[in-house]
Amino acid sequence: MTSLSSQERTVIKTLLELNYSVRANACFIKRSPSTVSIEIHQVTPYKAEIAHALALKKRHLRGRHDTLTPAIAVFSNHQIGILKGSPETAAHVLGLPFKT
Repeated sequence: MTSLSSQERTVIKTLLELNYSVRANACFIKRSPSTVSIEIHQVTPYKAEIAHALALKKRHLRGRHDTLTPAIAVFSNHQIGILKGSPETAAHVLGLPFKT
């Protein structure tokens, strides 16, 4: 699924102001009616600028996230480098899963 562009959100806003239905909006911008419906219900009353800013703000929440924080990196470097431990040992001490 791709996110809606700023222009598509502006078209949705304009068509809503002209009392077009969700299905008519979807047909006009060639998107699924469920996509348009979800988009409209994200911000009530619908404002294209606010909806676009919200979508950009939420974008960083998608995908995989790192479990390696700066504190864990310092500890693991200390554990592996100075104490001559293995990465498996550092992961075990931190309670992190480790695959070889």
